[in-house]
Amino acid sequence: MKMTTPNPDHVFDAGWTSDTNLRPLCESVAHFTGYEFDDSDWQAIETALPTTDIDRSDWYDYPLSGRVPLTLFVAADPGFDVVFVRFTGKPDSHTKARIEAALYIFSIWKVT
Repeated sequence: MKMTTPNPDHVFDAGWTSDTNLRPLCESVAHFTGYEFDDSDWQAIETALPTTDIDRSDWYDYPLSGRVPLTLFVAADPGFDVVFVRFTGKPDSHTKARIEAALYIFSIWKVT
């Protein structure tokens, strides 16, 4: 399991979501970038998440190698149901806008 800190110069978008919304957010972003996100992708992220900590700057990075390659960074906020999310890569403006909208939606509403 790889723990890194995203380089702030390469982060194109950042936000947070509830832990229950993390998988739908990942699936949405993967869809926007042409990556086929499946159960094994989710298992890797879900397994790594408890070892992350936003307060210690311990992030887990996961590549989304679709038509628009991105790296997803996640870090939990221990004691809360919040997960901080960052993306690095060079998406086109349309893809970036879709990701920004998804981050906004998944930070406000809880998927049930």
